[in-house]
Amino acid sequence: MRTIMVRAFVLLAAVASLATIGATAARAAGASETPNGQLLDVSKQVGDIQKKMNELLARGQQAKAGRLLAGADCGYDEPSQVFAGWGDSAWYALAPQGDLSESDDWTLDKDASVLTEGDPFSGAVNSLELAKGAEAATPAMCVNLDNPTLRFFARDVGGNGKANLRVEMLYEDFDGHVRRMTIAKLKANDEWQPATPLPIYMNLLAAASPSGVTAIALQFKAEGLQKDEVIDISGLYVDPYCSR
Repeated sequence: MRTIMVRAFVLLAAVASLATIGATAARAAGASETPNGQLLDVSKQVGDIQKKMNELLARGQQAKAGRLLAGADCGYDEPSQVFAGWGDSAWYALAPQGDLSESDDWTLDKDASVLTEGDPFSGAVNSLELAKGAEAATPAMCVNLDNPTLRFFARDVGGNGKANLRVEMLYEDFDGHVRRMTIAKLKANDEWQPATPLPIYMNLLAAASPSGVTAIALQFKAEGLQKDEVIDISGLYVDPYCSR
């Protein structure tokens, strides 16, 4: 009986997480003070994963941990209302190496680099600079059902407003294999501004994890940049919902 009750609680928690995701996406869509951006419709992909997870748990099974979770950083700083000036009252905690004061665990290609200048709002001393075609991935980080969204600051320097910042979510499937899902194509202004809040989506997989946490990372790609145009990213934060 206890096992059944625990399983039911986990399923309800995952459903609640999806409801939070929907509310966050609606908030992001209406955030007129943020740069223009587009959250992609991934509801079918998320729904299919949710269905498979429910079937897995119904059989009394759990997800296998893979290399993403094995190397994930579970440490977060104390949360603060870093985006309150833009009407976002949520409390956010700096993601592992989110201020790029250290970048050892970031994965950068030859066209991505660390710039010794951060946004003027978060206190970050460094930022990530993406030239044409550049790709970069954050360190793997632990999330659970209490972590619904991510947010960061961005700017587009030397552009004409047509470039995109493509954002992919890296996560582990139920066999521990790393998968990816494109969740947004964002645009930035020529001055530092908060990007649209990004639903984490795959935090729901924590419900199937023996440890109660799962791991995700973000991969950024600069698309459509002109000559001498760059997109900068600074101050990556995770919303720890339980702190509100």
